[in-house]
Amino acid sequence: MSPISSLVTDIEVALQDADGERRTILLHRITNLFIEQLPNLNDDHVSVFDEVIRCLAAEIELAARIKLSEKLADLTRGPRQTVQNLALDEEIRVAKPILERSPCVDASNLVVIAQKRPEAFLEAVSCRKRLPSQVTDILAQRGGDAVIDRILRNSSLELSELGLRALADRATTDTKLYRALKSRPDLALRHIGAILEAAKQKARSKIRDLTDQIELIDHAIDVGAAAVIINPAILEMADYVKPESANEAYHFSRAPSEGEVVALINHGRINEAIAAIAHLAGLPRETVKHAFGSPHFDPILFIMRAIDFQWSSFLSLLKAKNGGTLLQALHDSAFSSFHALSLSTARRVMRFISARTAA
Repeated sequence: MSPISSLVTDIEVALQDADGERRTILLHRITNLFIEQLPNLNDDHVSVFDEVIRCLAAEIELAARIKLSEKLADLTRGPRQTVQNLALDEEIRVAKPILERSPCVDASNLVVIAQKRPEAFLEAVSCRKRLPSQVTDILAQRGGDAVIDRILRNSSLELSELGLRALADRATTDTKLYRALKSRPDLALRHIGAILEAAKQKARSKIRDLTDQIELIDHAIDVGAAAVIINPAILEMADYVKPESANEAYHFSRAPSEGEVVALINHGRINEAIAAIAHLAGLPRETVKHAFGSPHFDPILFIMRAIDFQWSSFLSLLKAKNGGTLLQALHDSAFSSFHALSLSTARRVMRFISARTAA
């Protein structure tokens, strides 16, 4: 009998085996043969192996299914139908290697798993290096903390507008998630702004009964949301390391323009620029100097937004604050914060700072 005929006979006998022992032994043999010969197989050959392996794996015990899943998970040309069956297995120990690593799983099956399976399956799917947006969107709506954390740490995972909105809604009650969102420069800034506004609306609804002074509520919430959501250290003004000398008393006969302030910054005349910003903001010069010298960019950001300067102007000042260059992560974080902060909020916070400074 030829080797091929012997193999066919073995397969027929194994498929008739009631207890599955012969199935498992032959499945191990066929799978190893497939993996060894894969570089030499064309698509038709792969399909034949796929059909045989799928039939043999239909009724094997749990341990054998787990072992099969591990063997096939990293193959770039795996037996596709077998892989789909393993991915859809209701036992997470079988599905997990395939869901985490196999490039052969159909996107449609990943969608079904993301929609219907429990958290352990969602966590496995979220471990994939890449995911289409329709899968990531579902994970953003259904996933727990571990799933969301993986989505935010992996910039290769696509998110649509729907997924971004789902994360924004969750971030209104999760400050940690908000900060993680803000660290992703590829996420739409309008959603970051929406988080801040949504958080403020929720706070308003909770404290509305405490007072009928709407302006007082708005003022407290704006300051609180800015201080807690954007940066808890927002009102911490560190001492500026370079004190003003006696001959650096700048006086302005008129309000300097934004272009004039930027020109001062670009020419390295930082103390003059700070004096001009303080004049425009109606703040003591030392307050602006402390804000500029703070380890965080938020204090000076609020001042620049309160006087309605553009992002490019703030960027020039931020570069000067950091020695002329910015790391990309700092640039992206500042860009997100700048566009998330409304002019009205910035001005309310500045009034708060002015009152505190005067006191």
